[in-house]
Amino acid sequence: MPGNLDDLKRGVCHLWWWRPDALTDTLAESGLALLSADELARYGRYLVSHAAQTFLVARVFLRSVLSVYSTIAPADWRFETNPWGRPRIAASAPAGLTFNLSHKPGCVVCLTGHGRELGVDVEDTAANRPHVLELVERFFSPSEAAELRALPAERQVDRFYELWTLKESYIKARGMGLSLGLSRFSFSPRGSTASVRFDPGFHDDPAAWDFRLFHPDPQHLIATAVERLAGSPPTIEIRDAAGLIAQVLASPKR
Repeated sequence: MPGNLDDLKRGVCHLWWWRPDALTDTLAESGLALLSADELARYGRYLVSHAAQTFLVARVFLRSVLSVYSTIAPADWRFETNPWGRPRIAASAPAGLTFNLSHKPGCVVCLTGHGRELGVDVEDTAANRPHVLELVERFFSPSEAAELRALPAERQVDRFYELWTLKESYIKARGMGLSLGLSRFSFSPRGSTASVRFDPGFHDDPAAWDFRLFHPDPQHLIATAVERLAGSPPTIEIRDAAGLIAQVLASPKR
């Protein structure tokens, strides 16, 4: 759909999200028709059913979303990875179209843009993870850990997830994984936005990035990292993909 790609070219980013709770066995079978041979092989290697389901949901979701910006059918997209394993669109795709995908059981998100690097992460903040605060000193910078510990006890887990999703979104946008070192940059969340500081010798510019936090529902937290173009902050539009996925799965070969 050229109009949607034109939106991205004008500097808008689309944040797609989907809660696939109502995915039936019949729809799952339709979804398998969209997967490539290597994706089907990966799907078949999962030993735990819910992990296989999460993988299938994510691939169907990504292929459906990307086809919003092109005449390429969902089943016809091809992907490759960079040297650090980040997926990207292979040949024969609209020039400049970029994406990043994140998923947890029960929620999958995709951030799309044009001509810019971007990353996204989603976390289930309602999951019973009693030991998350034990990770603070291990993965966060000293300033992040100190600011978190200074908060009231009832706010500390929320801050943990804010920092964790922001860090994940940034390293995914950079496309270099954990090689960047999670403690070498520090986030300061402020409501729905965040600023970042980089350690001396860390080669990046805080002014080059836009960071935001979203709550699509009471259970999930999404963080986005978007490269600024010409110094301007992007417009980020949230889109619920439920109707799109239902339409694609009703006729998966289109």
